[in-house]
Amino acid sequence: MVSVLLPVRDAGRWLAASVGDVLAQQGVPFELIAVDDGSRDGSAERLAALGARDPRLRVIATAGVGPARALELALAAARFDLVGQMEADDRCPPDRFARLVAALAANPAWDGVVSRAGLLGFRSDGMRRYLAWQNGLATPEAMAAARFVEIPALHQTGLYRRAALEAAGRFVGDPRWPLDIDFWMRWHQRGLRVGRVARILYRWRQHERQSTRTSPLHRIEALRRCKAHWFARGPGAARAVDLLSVGRTLAGWRDALRDEAHGDVVAHEWRPGAPLPARRAGALRLFVFGTAAARARVAAQRDAFDPARDWFAA
Repeated sequence: MVSVLLPVRDAGRWLAASVGDVLAQQGVPFELIAVDDGSRDGSAERLAALGARDPRLRVIATAGVGPARALELALAAARFDLVGQMEADDRCPPDRFARLVAALAANPAWDGVVSRAGLLGFRSDGMRRYLAWQNGLATPEAMAAARFVEIPALHQTGLYRRAALEAAGRFVGDPRWPLDIDFWMRWHQRGLRVGRVARILYRWRQHERQSTRTSPLHRIEALRRCKAHWFARGPGAARAVDLLSVGRTLAGWRDALRDEAHGDVVAHEWRPGAPLPARRAGALRLFVFGTAAARARVAAQRDAFDPARDWFAA
């Protein structure tokens, strides 16, 4: 059985569709816990009306605690050991959770499973490229290795074993950076594994007011600090790091790692295709390049990239 968590903040015009998609799920028993997080657009009344028609929907109201704490409240009220999510403005097909449950059952070593995602609403070329990159991360190993480039999956597409969510620290993390990147950093830091269903089971709505575009937490400097923080405590812990990039990106990552008290960082101005600087004995190499094309050139360069000792970031 599945508990689905739905944080809501002023999403009234989309609620009937997103809630309807969850209530239309087939092949798996479930409950839907919605948290109205201080909405002022009538979302609370819409949720109450929907809940009156279907007892599988339960509604919790807050004065406005933020999406991470809203998810925590929903999780505290959840009754089942498999936990999924839904965003109030997104869509999903009726076989979504049945397929995710089946994937977890078929892969007992996975602590969670996500799906590929598609776009709704405004579709920029940059977002298309981003989702294509993310959707191409097909294995738990690929997703773990990619976490310092970008978030390896939309966490809201997932289904998680409750014990794994508890081990990862649930949803409220460091307030200096966004919920999604912090969630995956904590998840992988604890050695948890997440697989992916090779099917689009989630449609992510794009609009001009979403936090991805408007929040200062999503600025490149904040995201870089988050990545450097977890790299210094994860793969780079107690290891020398040779940093390879160019210009402001190289300087920004060097400073971010040193700000995390990582003292043994040597920065090299280097572009893919150029001769590599000598690797220091025992050092990790961190290649920091924002485009997939540049990372592909590094990976293809003979003797450039060793997956056992080298990492990509962006």
